[in-house]
Amino acid sequence: MENKRELYKQKYEAQLHEWSAKIEAFQAHADMLTAEAKLDAKPRLDEMRGKLDAARAWLQEIAQAADDGWDDVKKGAEQAWGEVKAAVEGAHDALMPEKES
Repeated sequence: MENKRELYKQKYEAQLHEWSAKIEAFQAHADMLTAEAKLDAKPRLDEMRGKLDAARAWLQEIAQAADDGWDDVKKGAEQAWGEVKAAVEGAHDALMPEKES
């Protein structure tokens, strides 16, 4: 069980790192926008950072969970990951320009 938990934790640590990089890219893009567009982007960026912080908290819970609480912690973490993923994908669609073909 401990080995499986460690693999799960490593998987999500890598995902958090990827999401953090994407949020930084969104922030860099937002910094180049007009003042009005920056104001529109700020709530999305704040939401993503909040969800990322929640996912980090769940990752700590995974590391500290007792064997009998593991399933509950895993379910909560998976929900947090889904929320971060949805926020990042939604922000990408809203903040990043369309690629020209």
